[in-house]
Amino acid sequence: MIIRNPSAYHGNKHKRPFFEGWYHKLTTKNNRSLAIIPGIYHSGKSNNKTAFIMVFDGINGKVFFKRYKTSEFKCSKSKYALHLGTNYFSLKEIKLDIIDDDFQLKGQVYSNNIKPWPVTFFEPGCMGWYTYIPTMECFHGILSMDHSLNGKLELNDSLYNFSDGRGYIEKDWGGNFPEDWIWAQSNHFENNQASISASLATIPWKKMKFAGFIVGLYCNNKLYRFTTYRNTIINNIYIDSEKLHWQLQQKELVLDLTIKKGSKPGILFAPDKDDMIPKVTEFLDGEIHCQLYDNDLKIFDDFSNLCATEFIGNTNKLIEMALK
Repeated sequence: MIIRNPSAYHGNKHKRPFFEGWYHKLTTKNNRSLAIIPGIYHSGKSNNKTAFIMVFDGINGKVFFKRYKTSEFKCSKSKYALHLGTNYFSLKEIKLDIIDDDFQLKGQVYSNNIKPWPVTFFEPGCMGWYTYIPTMECFHGILSMDHSLNGKLELNDSLYNFSDGRGYIEKDWGGNFPEDWIWAQSNHFENNQASISASLATIPWKKMKFAGFIVGLYCNNKLYRFTTYRNTIINNIYIDSEKLHWQLQQKELVLDLTIKKGSKPGILFAPDKDDMIPKVTEFLDGEIHCQLYDNDLKIFDDFSNLCATEFIGNTNKLIEMALK
């Protein structure tokens, strides 16, 4: 069985319905964040299909969605190299030249020293061996936990200078998004150069469902992985005063997370039966507090108020399922 690069385009291997999108989060040195998502969608109910670029401005919560013909979508099947109209996306470079009715976006941004989730035969990316199961509803890849940025983008009349900024890249592809999920990501901590990506979702499995999770903390030049397929235990998880408290244990390691939604929501487009529609509430100004222990010795303790967060669907049911 050949390991497939998670960053590459998978559309030629999937029947409809199908979507695939690459999520770039870019943050300037003075803490202004943009999320830029190129992708493609094919409905399973109708003949509708579209390529797109979506932009979420974390400063004001505005979301812009530009459609393209699927004939303008040209992506490599072996690596992330996407030409979409006059725009280009890869792990190391973004070139944008968009003029639409409600927004303009132009410029170039470059990524350096990307830190991908390791890909091996037994763990081909952040989903582990679940990647090999073709009937999974949604596949997920973390292409860079953290990297440095340089370059500039001009969104309408606002200039974003990404010199000495930080970036993060992940992607999703498959038939549909999960029914319920919680997601948080930050690589802007107060006292450390670190990155956290944490997701919990309802996973259909044959005629059953379970709560699957992928959590990675990159700190001290090491990626600490807390995942379902690594037999990580959820010691506790609950929501109190709009904060999610989540404790995971992987052998001698214990990770404590406290996650809070932000104050400036944007409604992102996501795949539905007939089209991409606005239905996912995301924040780029959430909060997260991470504490990592190794045999009761605290080896990481830091806070971020530049955390991307999503709490989607019936999260109470999801949390109850995670505790079973």
